[in-house]
Amino acid sequence: MTLTANITETDMDPRLKEILRETGGPAQRPIPTDTSSSKGSSAYQVHTYPTKVPPGAIEPFILASSEPDSVVLDPFCGSGMTGLAALNTGRRALLSDLAPGAVHLAHNHSHPVPPTVIAVAMTSLTTAMTPTEVALYASNCPTCGRLERLRHQVWTDVHTCTQCSEPIRVWDQKTESGSSSRTLTCGKCGNEQTRSGLSGVPSQPAEKAVACGSCRKLQRGPADEHDLTLLAAIAQRPVTHWVPHVPLGPDREMYRRSALHLRNVTQVADFWNHRSQLALSELWHYITTKADQKVRSALKFAFTNTAWHATRMRRYNAFGGQRPLTGTLYIPQLIAEGNVFEIFRHQVAQVSRFYSTHPALEDLKGGTDRAFARQSSATDLSWLPSSSIDYVFTDPPFGANLFYGDCNVVWESWLGDVTDLTEEIVVNKSLPSTAGGKSLDDYEKLLSNAFSEVRRVLAPGARASVVFHNADDKVWAALLAATDHAGLVQTDVSVLDKMQRSMKGYKGRSGAELVPFFDLVITFTAGAKGDVQNLNGAGEIALGAIRRHLANLPQGDKNEVTHQRSLEYLYSLSIGAVIANDAKPTGLSFKALEELLNSNLENKDRHYYLR
Repeated sequence: MTLTANITETDMDPRLKEILRETGGPAQRPIPTDTSSSKGSSAYQVHTYPTKVPPGAIEPFILASSEPDSVVLDPFCGSGMTGLAALNTGRRALLSDLAPGAVHLAHNHSHPVPPTVIAVAMTSLTTAMTPTEVALYASNCPTCGRLERLRHQVWTDVHTCTQCSEPIRVWDQKTESGSSSRTLTCGKCGNEQTRSGLSGVPSQPAEKAVACGSCRKLQRGPADEHDLTLLAAIAQRPVTHWVPHVPLGPDREMYRRSALHLRNVTQVADFWNHRSQLALSELWHYITTKADQKVRSALKFAFTNTAWHATRMRRYNAFGGQRPLTGTLYIPQLIAEGNVFEIFRHQVAQVSRFYSTHPALEDLKGGTDRAFARQSSATDLSWLPSSSIDYVFTDPPFGANLFYGDCNVVWESWLGDVTDLTEEIVVNKSLPSTAGGKSLDDYEKLLSNAFSEVRRVLAPGARASVVFHNADDKVWAALLAATDHAGLVQTDVSVLDKMQRSMKGYKGRSGAELVPFFDLVITFTAGAKGDVQNLNGAGEIALGAIRRHLANLPQGDKNEVTHQRSLEYLYSLSIGAVIANDAKPTGLSFKALEELLNSNLENKDRHYYLR
């Protein structure tokens, strides 16, 4: 490997030095053109993160572009799925991210703890925590009356009728699926009113769910006198252990989009009610002070996901699966407050299941380490030697789609270190430039700096694959200008179906913005800097590619729906076709393509057919 002027082998972390020693080198096999992967694996589900590319979708790219024992780098590592994909394919992984929460997840995704060790630790933890759980979550079974433990308590917003001032509970007018209705009808005067703008009173307990050992199933019923008495007693109990109090306000983009000013949130602690704060603080105190050091990282891994699922963001769902809405900080009007200890046990079980088949378990026995995670900005990879990386697979932020620093603050606050928003590579119009606000030009420059570092560390002949998508052609132009300025030359474009819709967050209460959910994977090699063509014919290139694609699909029953005819898929296909023609997708926004296709093709429920 070649060392830069600012790093020597003596300066290097010994773990990093070992990973970079005698690597497998780059490869130049054919890149997959259309890939997908399920999000149902234990690796994908073990911890929440705003967006993930499943390891199974990354592995074909790693196999095509590297050899066994090659070093794979992800400088925007997020939850660390690239690292896991590298380990699954017999490669080594270097992972870095600006976000401390991301590094926490990336490390734990790539460094398993034997499930037997976790089980022993959980026995001690359960013994220590049971008295606290009983004191906080004892509840009568609604069916047989036996004193059991609460599984969850639904809290309902209560509004005041604009005509007669009668309280109106959202719970009483929920839909069949359990979502809150947009309009409320006063039970006293019959006045119908929309929720927006209604004044409210403090939320109230509604339905509870109790896991009853006698009835042998989950029993549901209204909160009773015992529950109300217990809640009143808990309200008087002080939180004796540490809880994070990171301030939150409208200077955070996701604060505004999620309308947190309407939910009395001024600090991160406000995401948990008092009972949840008591439980989480007791649990965190035990993990950080009394749990065995060998298993502490795994328990923290389970805890940070528990902290997320225990927030007021946890939505009630009549069909089960209560969980917050990923990628936002939205607090619903029907909250399913979970038993923190029950959530934690479930998260530990998920971690143990994931670790039981982890590819690095054998490495533990041999004392080797094939993955290294580090907190650093993608714009500064000075900790890496030049020409030392065999392949890069990365998923940078998509413009203004998601604000990871805001979304991650819930669990980062427990780790004692939150993302520096001034360094985040996003388009942020909520902050002044002095505090981290960034224009599209700023975003392009930061991406260019990051990709210049990628080019520097790539070994001769090595590839870099970039996952990207956006509904705005201007953001696409910024990405392509950044890669071009960095000296990266596009060689392949693939469509990636992550089997999930991308989230762009909330604008007040108006719902999720439209973002296509088929990403592109653009593969580059190092080359000379030049100018990407700005062709006026982007629409013609896109329409031609789509017509050829549709002509190759089965021309059977038009009632048969296939994702390859969907507007979302065709947008990804069209952007890929434009980029493959060395052009910029100027003017080819998601809305513009929809209008183009509606004028030239047959539209059936946003699925397109040749006329």
